[in-house]
Amino acid sequence: MGIVFDEGLIDEIKSQNDIVDVVSKYVHLKKAGQNYKGLCPFHHEKTPSFIVSDEKQFYHCFGCGESGDVISFMMKLENLDFIDALRLLGEWAGINIDEISTSKKEKEEIYRKNNIYQINRDAAFYYYKNLVKEENKGLSYLFKRGLNIKTIKKFGLGYAKDGWEALNNYLLKKGYDQESIFKAGLVLERKKKNGYYDRFRNRVIFPIINTTGKVIGFGGRVIENKEPKYLNSPETPVFNKGNNLFSLNLAKNEVRKMKQIIVVEGYMDVIGLYESGIKNVVASLGTALTKNQANLLKRYADEVIIAYDADIAGQAATLRGLDILREAGCGVRVVRLSEGKDPDELVRKKGKEAFLKEVKNALSLIDYKIMLSKEENDLTTSEGKVKFVKSITQILKQLKSPVEIDVYIKKIARESEISIEAIKTEIYGNNKKNNEKKEIVDTRKYRSKHDRYTNKYNIQPLKPIQKIGYIEAERALLKLIINNKTFFQRVKEQLCFEDFMDQSNSKIAELVYGLYEINDSIDLEAILNQLNIEEVSILHQIKNSIVPKENVDKALNDYIKTIQKHKIVQRKIYIEEELKKLEKKENKSKEQIVRIRELCIDYEKLLRELKKL
Repeated sequence: MGIVFDEGLIDEIKSQNDIVDVVSKYVHLKKAGQNYKGLCPFHHEKTPSFIVSDEKQFYHCFGCGESGDVISFMMKLENLDFIDALRLLGEWAGINIDEISTSKKEKEEIYRKNNIYQINRDAAFYYYKNLVKEENKGLSYLFKRGLNIKTIKKFGLGYAKDGWEALNNYLLKKGYDQESIFKAGLVLERKKKNGYYDRFRNRVIFPIINTTGKVIGFGGRVIENKEPKYLNSPETPVFNKGNNLFSLNLAKNEVRKMKQIIVVEGYMDVIGLYESGIKNVVASLGTALTKNQANLLKRYADEVIIAYDADIAGQAATLRGLDILREAGCGVRVVRLSEGKDPDELVRKKGKEAFLKEVKNALSLIDYKIMLSKEENDLTTSEGKVKFVKSITQILKQLKSPVEIDVYIKKIARESEISIEAIKTEIYGNNKKNNEKKEIVDTRKYRSKHDRYTNKYNIQPLKPIQKIGYIEAERALLKLIINNKTFFQRVKEQLCFEDFMDQSNSKIAELVYGLYEINDSIDLEAILNQLNIEEVSILHQIKNSIVPKENVDKALNDYIKTIQKHKIVQRKIYIEEELKKLEKKENKSKEQIVRIRELCIDYEKLLRELKKL
């Protein structure tokens, strides 16, 4: 952001925007204990785990871990920067941040962004009037592409005249200064530094609008056969194409409902699909998806469908986008267009249902890469088969699921007529024992007595008590007993819920102990409804605690000992501090001498207990 806003202004806006009211605009909330609960807007879920605290004015999702205040909620949900989120919330509360901001830097930043928004708005209106007020090349082109006036108006499409300074002169007459028009990215400076000329000329104009309805930039498509075919606004204080998606402002509600988003390459692809009734579609403002765009897509939808053009450039862009989406954690599939060069052409020739059928038959990431590799290599030759298998095994090495790997190994074996054993060797190498050894070193913290002392795998045994602090031990133990009543019965014999030293852990333990008195299993919903927002966050951490899958009995005992040891150590420290205070007194009373003796006896007892642990 580059500036720091006055805390009083931020607090005032937050106080005037109750988080329950704001979140309720997007999420159906129900009262649940001392909080409110609904389906998380940041990930797909069937059981509500999105908690909003009226008291703390904070939200936390027990499922995905997203959390924050009302400003961060708007930033994440509407893809806004801090200033725009603050401005929007201010508008809802009747607070004009432009008027009450006191910092000079605040005012400069706000004015700069507001000025560009206004320039863009006037430019968009200018382009729109050029398009619709009389016949022109732009309108003829859009009609030829099958658009109607209703769609043109919906997207605010426009036309940049075939002149050098038409827009610039219009904006200057509106009262804007030349430097601001230049910073908005609408004009370019002449080489001789003797003036400016319009960036967009003789092009159909596509306004890029953010989720709050502000024009942040433009895309222009050439009408005649000239290069470049598409031209976008440069980066400005309000626009970065790597952080935005075309038509997300129109698609967001449909996307949230369907939890699926279709990503296409071009503006016309979006508009053509939208006009046919397919509204969960956006364009990536370029051929390659960025990491920020992938994170934005993940925020809105569980599944991303890539439907780029079927040409070679489109395939290359698809592969880059697939890898970025996978890294962002998106579920992703690829439409392999069988009819038409691009989505817009397909939907206009074959109709909406034809495109939806393509979406239904979309390929997974791995299947898409296998298909491309088959097309690149001749599987009727030995050389082609070898290249095919080698290319796919490199992909399979990146997979984490053994089941998924096994499925594709069998599929590749059928496709290439190469044995399963040979493909496995290509993936894992010849020394299978080395692979097993590596897996054990990386993942197993608790070993059997035999393995530990024979040093069979040439590793050093780990001591859980040294590795795990008491808070982590408490949370790991809570996870084990929440999932297993047998474990709870064993723990209950040695620990009561008061023995959990962390206050939140102790409250959760008390609820767990109480629920097991009347039930054979724990329903997390029953716990969630009795926790405040901070405790919900702690329960989320407990849920995600890493506990061993092997030698669980030993781990259970280690966790108990860690908790017991911490309690004793804390008591020991308390006694030491009290003894120091009493020893400093010169004229000790009889009561104080008796107290010292009692503390010394307790101290010796604690030392013996510590020695046993």
